[in-house]
Amino acid sequence: MPEIKLHTAPDAPNPPGPFSHASSVGEWVFSSGMGGLDPATGQVVSDDVIAQTEQAITNTERILAAAGCSLQDVLKVVLYLTDMQDYPRVNAVYEKRFAPHKPARTCVAVSALPVRERMKLDTVAICRRAL
Repeated sequence: MPEIKLHTAPDAPNPPGPFSHASSVGEWVFSSGMGGLDPATGQVVSDDVIAQTEQAITNTERILAAAGCSLQDVLKVVLYLTDMQDYPRVNAVYEKRFAPHKPARTCVAVSALPVRERMKLDTVAICRRAL
């Protein structure tokens, strides 16, 4: 049976509960949901959804790097928004940060997220480099 590995990125915000930043089995990497949290404080970087999206993607990059991957290895993203009016602004940041890669994606409206987060994302990646 393949070994399950748990990954924690030292330069990403501490998980706010009993879970890892990501888990992997073989080449597959599954990240926990990540918002726009400041790694030093664990609080949102700003109430602005653009700043939160930038930081959430930076945090996700760091988590994927800890597992040996990058944004270019992402197959699927689930994006959670507390206000669908933010969709165009989040999309603009997302498109810039993931370019030219366009992984499959689902966007879900949610009533609330922890610590004043306006958005959060999680990813599934396949990392063909060493894990």
